[in-house]
Amino acid sequence: MNLGQIEDGFFVSPQLMPGHVALLAEQGVKAIINNRPDTERGFFPADREMAELAIEHGLDYHYMPIDHSGLSMEQITAFAGALAQAGGPVVAYCASGHRSAVMWALAKASSKSVDEIIASCAAQGYNLAQMRPTLMQLSQAA
Repeated sequence: MNLGQIEDGFFVSPQLMPGHVALLAEQGVKAIINNRPDTERGFFPADREMAELAIEHGLDYHYMPIDHSGLSMEQITAFAGALAQAGGPVVAYCASGHRSAVMWALAKASSKSVDEIIASCAAQGYNLAQMRPTLMQLSQAA
């Protein structure tokens, strides 16, 4: 498991596997956000399997699939809500972790500086510099 800490209490990861859920619970994680659609190609556990494991281990679980058709403010708001209600560390995942980092960045645009968001993601290998105009727009709208 390759967790990248974006900020205190928030981590992104490439695809989680069933065995990771128990480890995350043991490490004090309170919630998992799955940003990978079940319809993507490749071998990975389905949303339902991961949800059942999370619940079995006392974790909140949110299925918020992000595909390449674009994002909506509803998705960003839902992601921000999941972070706010977690009450402890959150791990978000997708195929590489990039979409999860993007969702965090968009959800935090109203409360963190754009430079801080971009730097926090870059420190974990997620280059979001091209998102600066969008993040600035969200920041100004807040």
